[in-house]
Amino acid sequence: MQSSMVVAKMPTRPVPADVKLHFVEKVARSATFHRAAQLRRMLQWLAERSESEAAAPTEHELGVTVLCRPDFDPQSDSLVRKEMSRLREKLTRYYATEGLDDEVRIRASGGYRLTFEWTSRPIVVRDGSVRPCLLMLPPRHAADLAVETMELHEQIQVLTGLAGGVDQISLTTALSYAGLASDVRTVAAECGADCVVEGSVRRRGDGLAATLWVVDGRSGRARGAGRVFEGDIGRIAEAAADWVVRSGRVAEVPSRPAGIQRAAATAH
Repeated sequence: MQSSMVVAKMPTRPVPADVKLHFVEKVARSATFHRAAQLRRMLQWLAERSESEAAAPTEHELGVTVLCRPDFDPQSDSLVRKEMSRLREKLTRYYATEGLDDEVRIRASGGYRLTFEWTSRPIVVRDGSVRPCLLMLPPRHAADLAVETMELHEQIQVLTGLAGGVDQISLTTALSYAGLASDVRTVAAECGADCVVEGSVRRRGDGLAATLWVVDGRSGRARGAGRVFEGDIGRIAEAAADWVVRSGRVAEVPSRPAGIQRAAATAH
């Protein structure tokens, strides 16, 4: 009887408070919200409340505090619900146009509390607490190369971790995808990975040849050209790990606002 395979979904990393603030202000200053002062006020107020440990704000609070109606009665007045609907529509329009490439998305999907989610996610915060996360898929291989390929995969992952600059999805989780023909974007979303390393291993002469690509987890596009590494397992692992880290590492972009630099993937 075949054993079933369970793929664990990894939680996404939280968005730091200063990054949330930056994107709330970016949305509030956008052309989409330019003539919607009340919606801007609602967005900013909800963002502040979303950061607190208090319970989610009520419809009555929004009516009194944000809409400035001291006698607001949610039983007879639907204004708050209408404004929340308008806010959701504005956010949808913003992310379909001006905010298409924003690294963080603000959602008002249910109730009266905002949520913040990474999209492409490779952002560096001042303390360096958020780094790109990498998933290294087991390379494809012929049946007679299973042992060598497993050893190579493990060595690349260990050396990548020692090099620093990127976080990695665990080896156990990576191995759960062995042999599965899944869309890279789906796999990356399940694991919370910013980029995915995939490739193949074959025999060449007395050694091996490994062909690898670093693929953006959001778009599914390769970050630059793939690379072929030849030699014994140790030599390939050392060279491949260095290339993987340099291809997936975040690069600072001076034009970003203080405290936030957008990732600029570099392929070598």
